Amino acid sequence: MMKRYLMYILFGLAVLPAYSQGITDYYRLPDRVHQYDRLLLKYGGPMVRDRWYVALDGFLTTNRAQLDNSFDGLIESDRIIRAGMGGAIGWSHRERWAVEAGYARMPIQTQVSISNASYPINFRYQTIGDAFMLRGKRRVLSTSGPWLRSGFWLSGGIWVLPNSGEQEGRFSLLGYRYRGRSETPDTLRLVSNTNAASRPTAVAELGAEYNVRLSNSLDLGFSVRKRWGLNPALTTDVRYTVNQSAPQEAQLISRGSGMNYGITLRYTLAIRRTVPDVLDVQGKPRIR
Repeated sequence: MMKRYLMYILFGLAVLPAYSQGITDYYRLPDRVHQYDRLLLKYGGPMVRDRWYVALDGFLTTNRAQLDNSFDGLIESDRIIRAGMGGAIGWSHRERWAVEAGYARMPIQTQVSISNASYPINFRYQTIGDAFMLRGKRRVLSTSGPWLRSGFWLSGGIWVLPNSGEQEGRFSLLGYRYRGRSETPDTLRLVSNTNAASRPTAVAELGAEYNVRLSNSLDLGFSVRKRWGLNPALTTDVRYTVNQSAPQEAQLISRGSGMNYGITLRYTLAIRRTVPDVLDVQGKPRIR
């Protein structure tokens, strides 16, 4: 009987060290993973060679057509504010240079307003709304230490907006102006015709952006951009007559010039580094 108990005790002493070694190794693994993540967070940024990402944009645009004759304040061109959305795919090189290409719903608009009537009258027209973009970016200041992704960027790009080449709208108004009780009122006629350009409109932009790194995969950007239309998108011809006098003419031309205020969320698809393993930055012998 004593021999049997002695065998049990010897067997337990032989199995226990191997079992404890397995437990020790099991709990040591998370510590090594933690060290890897810590080194990746601290030293991984400068090792990024290039990065592919997708972006979702939300923005507000402003636009105002250029008016050459207001008929002594009878008509005016109002500034239009419109919300829009778009998407892009981008490539970043060493977190210093970036190139983006994308699409947005960003129609160019024009508005004719008649403000001195008994109540304001507005006529608004717009292009078909498709806009294709190519943009280059340069980081000028980093605010995130070795990771480099958070900071200020300057950008420049070009937008191309197709046009329909068709008539977008027209209106005709008839009114009367009374000079006195005994006099015959003047008859006022206002006729307008708005046409879209037959060729695409090109719009150049310059902008500034502050980018915030939220995580290894997500960035959030806040941007302000100025746009200059290079050729007309919408042309509105207005003719104004009083009684039988010679007509006066005015023209509103909308090129898409204005401002853009946006928020962008970027998601990283792939990253390539200049070293195969971030542990090589500090050397594997240092890991304990």
